Amino acid sequence: MTWQVPIICHHCNHNYTIPFRQFQVGVVFYCPSCSGSFVPNSVLYKTVRDSFERFYGARRREREAYQRKRVREQAEFEQRQAAQSAAFKKSLHDMAEQMKPAGKLVRRRGLAAMFT
Repeated sequence: MTWQVPIICHHCNHNYTIPFRQFQVGVVFYCPSCSGSFVPNSVLYKTVRDSFERFYGARRREREAYQRKRVREQAEFEQRQAAQSAAFKKSLHDMAEQMKPAGKLVRRRGLAAMFT
């Protein structure tokens, strides 16, 4: 809605802009410096409209593709992180089963204590 159409006055060569939503066939625009009139015809209007649609349409498509790619990469990243976390937890569990941590020494009693 804030697209601006640049206009060069054919009377005084002054540059000014018109909001695109007001740029229509048959609407009279006046130069702010010399008050010269300008009326866009249908060919000029179609050219300007097509130019805006091509430019902003391409930008919108690129943005949508970028957002889809970003969502897909985010999901892949989260899956990768979850898989790595699960593998790490499994490796910790495996280490806990393999390692026999030192505990309190228990003196053997009875007949078994004689043979140590």
